[in-house]
Amino acid sequence: MSKRVTSKILFLFFAVALLLTGRAGAGEDAAEREQLLEQEKLLSQKVEKLKRDQDFLLFEKTMYASDSKYLLIRSSAKKGQLKYRNRVLRDFQYTQEGPRKRLKQGMVSVTKKIEGQKERNALLFGTSFFLLDKRGPSRPPQSGVPRLVLSKRDFLSVYYAVETGAPAYVLP
Repeated sequence: MSKRVTSKILFLFFAVALLLTGRAGAGEDAAEREQLLEQEKLLSQKVEKLKRDQDFLLFEKTMYASDSKYLLIRSSAKKGQLKYRNRVLRDFQYTQEGPRKRLKQGMVSVTKKIEGQKERNALLFGTSFFLLDKRGPSRPPQSGVPRLVLSKRDFLSVYYAVETGAPAYVLP
């Protein structure tokens, strides 16, 4: 065989080998890409969780420095705390009535204290939720807003401790 034919055969052999290795690498690249996308998703979830934790820690630091009482509400455990600086003044449990939507996480504040007849009081936290006792107002001012119902003793403690504008933080 001549050198030309031999070089053409070798060139074709290397070209076919290169194409075949390229196809095998494409399958690995797709799997690697999926793995990287999944890893990116997990890392972005971790970043969001860390941002929420950082917001909460900044909130607690601010509340520790200020001279006001505030509420912590744990929506998954249906429990809450009335706190002053780093001290817990009152632990309470609640039940949720009304629409069964999840409470928005983060900071909210008391927008209105409702004083009604026969001690039918309530605390309004914007459009996030109401805080009231079992004998709360017969008609809440807004429908479609979740109501957190406390025992009478717990509610009275919270109601008279916080003022309009008092902050609350809702945790998951």
